[in-house]
Amino acid sequence: MGTISYDFGTQARFDAIAADIGSGSNIGTLLTPAVGTSDLLDYLTEKPYAASSIIWTLNLDAMPLYAIRADGPFAMHIFDRLRQFLSDQVNPDQRAERVSIPGYIDGSIRLSSGQNIPVLVPEIRGMYNWTTKAFIEACVGKPEDSEKYRSKMDGMTNFLNRVYYEIRNLGVEPSDRALNFAATNAFQIERIFERAVNNSMQLDQIEVTRSPICRTDSDCWDVVLYFFNPKKILEEARRAYRFTVDVSDIVPVLIGEIREWSVR
Repeated sequence: MGTISYDFGTQARFDAIAADIGSGSNIGTLLTPAVGTSDLLDYLTEKPYAASSIIWTLNLDAMPLYAIRADGPFAMHIFDRLRQFLSDQVNPDQRAERVSIPGYIDGSIRLSSGQNIPVLVPEIRGMYNWTTKAFIEACVGKPEDSEKYRSKMDGMTNFLNRVYYEIRNLGVEPSDRALNFAATNAFQIERIFERAVNNSMQLDQIEVTRSPICRTDSDCWDVVLYFFNPKKILEEARRAYRFTVDVSDIVPVLIGEIREWSVR
């Protein structure tokens, strides 16, 4: 998970694209480009095939983590989606905050800064983008003037922010992939927060452990969310909600049902 950005790799590639866009002599440099994101998006709308000449990157807090390389017979569909993701990020009415891009690592590439980063070949089935607000509203419905709605909204926002920032990761380890996939499937999470809010509970801890029981040829991980009642910390036991994610495929999948129990 992260945000979409781009790089040109070399000054020559940047100059060529900037000249093709039509910025004339005011081309600038890789560090101080005269070509902005809106110029680039307009250019790619007119000439979508040029998307393959750009190094698309997946960033976290402005740091490039992976270079995204579209491959296979549906490569143009991947480029179209990347262009749309970038457009949604800079659109003041949209402002998409996150993208999810599953895939497999294949080699590395050098950016214009000299940094070498892994190349990620994406699986288009799992490529999505969203805003946290719209993401949550899709699960809990339109805003309501009720304490229950606000509690559930605050709880889900807290969960997503903790995954985005407190326990952020590179998405390489199976446990990290399970956690990241859980964060992109808030409909499953929403059912957990529905139960927690009904019991006046708030999120306390997130834990990911290998599942002791798994299907053949699968890689199953249990994501456990622990909740507590802030008004009855000493009087009431915590509540654990567990669901299982199979990460054996490029795009993980949720399996089984949500289980819950009380813990000390």
